[in-house]
Amino acid sequence: MIHLLKQRLAYMVLFMVVMLGMTHGIARGEDIALANLPEIIRNAADKVIPNAKWNKVVKDTDGKDTWYDISGIDAKGRKICVTVEPNGDIDEIETEIKAQNTPKSVMAALKGRLPNFKISAVYEIRNDEDKITRYDFDGKRLKDKEDVTISFTVDGKFIKLDE
Repeated sequence: MIHLLKQRLAYMVLFMVVMLGMTHGIARGEDIALANLPEIIRNAADKVIPNAKWNKVVKDTDGKDTWYDISGIDAKGRKICVTVEPNGDIDEIETEIKAQNTPKSVMAALKGRLPNFKISAVYEIRNDEDKITRYDFDGKRLKDKEDVTISFTVDGKFIKLDE
């Protein structure tokens, strides 16, 4: 009987270790009220997207690094998200754009990779120097109707597929 209890306890401990190991490195978001956003973060976001109407803040961490995702609407009415590091440095700026405003080489790469992809949103991703670094497409694969995000460089090279 004691042997059986020890064995079950060992399995439970092993399960907990595996679960903790799996969650290490996964971003864990925490909603932050705009009023509680550190001033350095707010100022950085306001500087890169003047006149934005911010409506959501998520403080994320992967166990090693921390960052803030500040979302809202820019002066042109487009959805935006700015990723800011705790010291106020901008990591990236995400702006929703119309599919027809995406470079033809990127659209051709998308059609070549996922010919029947149903686009629900397109995002232009810029770095802190306002240089476009990639395009992200949210949508559904026709074969399994699964929501995915697929990313390409500005010249149409495949980066990744997030399922």
